[in-house]
Order: sequence, then C-alpha cells, then structure tokens
Amino acid sequence: MGLFALRSALLTLAIGIQLAGCVRIKDVQAPALAPRYVRPAPGARSAEPLVLVYDPRELPDVVLLAVPDGFPPGKLLGARSLVTEHLRGGLESLFERVDVVDDPGKVAAGALVGTVRFVEIGIAMAPGGKTAVGTLEWSLTLHRGDQPQPLYSWGERTVGTREGAGSFGSFDPAPEIQGAIEASLRALLKDMEAKGVVASAAPPTTP
Repeated sequence: MGLFALRSALLTLAIGIQLAGCVRIKDVQAPALAPRYVRPAPGARSAEPLVLVYDPRELPDVVLLAVPDGFPPGKLLGARSLVTEHLRGGLESLFERVDVVDDPGKVAAGALVGTVRFVEIGIAMAPGGKTAVGTLEWSLTLHRGDQPQPLYSWGERTVGTREGAGSFGSFDPAPEIQGAIEASLRALLKDMEAKGVVASAAPPTTP
C-alpha cells in the first residue's frame, strides 16, 4: 500500500471511529420525516384503486437501524409509516386511490395489489468515508388478485444523498434516513413511469 493510500485508509478509519464513538444514535421518528423529491406528473393518474399489503411481522412499528460495525444502536420509531404514509403518498402520484392493509385477507378479489417486502433501513459510511448516509432496502410487486403473474416488480438497496456526521456525544441520523427514503421513492416512481405502469394497471376490458 502506498503512502497516500495508507493515509487515506487511516483517515477513513479515524472518521469512522469518531462517528462510532458517539455516546448514542438518536432515535428517528419516521412519521415526522418529510421526504422531498421530484414526483412524476402523468397526463392522467390511474383510476384503478391500488391496495398496498405489508407484513406487520416483517415491518414492526419499531425497527432497529442497520449500522456499521462498532456503531451504537439506533431505532426507527413509527416505522410502518414507511408504507402507510411515505410509500402511499408517493404512489398517489400515479394512482388516484391508494389503500394500505396489513393482511392479504382484507383485499377484495380481483383488486390491484401492491405487495411490499421490507428488508432493512439504516446508515452507512459514505463512499469518501468522511460522513454517513442513509440506506433503505425494500421491494414492491404489483399484481391483480386473481392473476399470479406480476404486472410490475421492483426492488433495490438505495443509498441516500443526504450526508452528515455526529456531533459531540450524539448522532442524529434523521436527515440521512430521510435522504434514503427520498432517493428510494424517486427511483421507484421514475422506474414505474418509464415502464408504463399506469397503463398496464388498467383493469381488463370485457368483450
């Protein structure tokens, strides 16, 4: 390893230790976040109601943040608002009506269903190693209740664009978590618009 590379690695390690050495990571209130991102503006939103379904066991209302090794733990409180508020609000850019349920049995036969699978949300070191960023991994699959073949499927681990560092004694990851939600919803809606989801979600016509 060259001298420059060694210095860079030591600097990254030192910054990581500084962040990890914070006394605590503040808990984040998910409902209080206000993601800001450019939303698609289709000529017309789908009049077909969309029902989002999530598993409350997979997405409890209190979620431990995924953090790098050595970091103190943190929590996302009101985590189900990721689906009930933030995802729902984003999808209302494309659908006139979006409902959310926590049990597939509550969905009417033949309805347009969006199945949400939550994996994790947390913070990670930014590529430069000097600051922290938020991350969010989840997926969305659209299908009609009486058809096994999905109409649309998307999923990824998104890294947010908001960066921050801890102050003495604490680290508040709320801006970074909000940045991850913003980046994830921006990517999802852009992909849905590019793939013509509004048109493909239209109910089948009867002869």
